Amino acid sequence: MANPKVEAHGTVVLQGLKKALKIMDDIKNTYTSLSEHHSEKLQVDPGNFQLLGDCLTVLITTRLRTEFTPDIQAAWQKFLSVVVSALSRQYH
Repeated sequence: MANPKVEAHGTVVLQGLKKALKIMDDIKNTYTSLSEHHSEKLQVDPGNFQLLGDCLTVLITTRLRTEFTPDIQAAWQKFLSVVVSALSRQYH
């Protein structure tokens, strides 16, 4: 929380998820360059994408509590699985 670079990257990640929500029918194509960047330039372990999705799910669960119904959780996890797949696409 005290690292401004981490905070800035968190903002970028959340903006990326916001963008994905707006273009849910074409997440894989929209994220192609982002996948290439993470794979080729940053060399991010693709397992980290799933870990981030899991962390976000836990965070949302603790914030929304009873409002985070099983149906909402299922929809959220389905959305995140598409995002993770799109980000991991360049690795395959």
